[in-house]
Amino acid sequence: MEISTVHESQFLRGNDFYFFILDKTESVSGLHQHDYYEFTLVLTGSCRQEINGKRVIMERGDFVFIPVGSYHQTFYDYGVTRILNMGVSKRYFSEHYLEMLPSCFIASQCYAMSNAFLTFIEATLSTLDIHQNECEEFNKLLTFYVVNRLRHYEDNPQLESIPGWLVQLVREMHKKSMFADNALENMVRLSGKTQSYLTRATNRYYQKTPGQIINDIRINFCKKQLETTNFSVADISFEAGFSSPGIFINNFKKLTSFTPGNYRRSLACPKK
Repeated sequence: MEISTVHESQFLRGNDFYFFILDKTESVSGLHQHDYYEFTLVLTGSCRQEINGKRVIMERGDFVFIPVGSYHQTFYDYGVTRILNMGVSKRYFSEHYLEMLPSCFIASQCYAMSNAFLTFIEATLSTLDIHQNECEEFNKLLTFYVVNRLRHYEDNPQLESIPGWLVQLVREMHKKSMFADNALENMVRLSGKTQSYLTRATNRYYQKTPGQIINDIRINFCKKQLETTNFSVADISFEAGFSSPGIFINNFKKLTSFTPGNYRRSLACPKK
């Protein structure tokens, strides 16, 4: 197995951090490792990370932390996925964060960010000029949150591996033909299980009901439409399967803290 190494000099270039917001549909890096620390947060959409031979599914609000020497690559099976990618120099991380890491943590693990902090990140990104010094404070705060999350995760029970049938089901539900109309009926039918069994499984492995999973998928679809088209909010809401624009707006604001119109306007935020 050939594993390439990405060096600090290629991205950090003597800086303490690098910070990208990327809309990804495929991975071009292949299997690789770093000589610096890195974490990736999903802002919109879904993807799979393979870390040290284990694959984990990441949804909106999930992040993975990649320590020095861990090999990984990303798979984008669900269309466009918006990610926030942060690199931290080995020197700076060792000086400021290394002592915070637990003595043992799982690198090949997906961690969930609190909804309140994710909302803060999205609101900050809508106004943050990442070419200015204020970005440095944001980098420090976000890295502190991530490392502190790892520090306290050891007190929580390790999540069980998600069954293959459920992984495949959620993947299929990202197809527009599945979530736009009769989504719950489609999900139950595709699962081959009873609705009550399916609900127990999604609650156990995703801590969500089937309806919440469908709602998340629809909101992700709507975010992509707001990002890439000029379609009206009403048209987008009906296309995603919401019964009315009002229900869509309420659900969108609950998950993102933005109205759809404000979210679309926030996309003027500069990106590297």
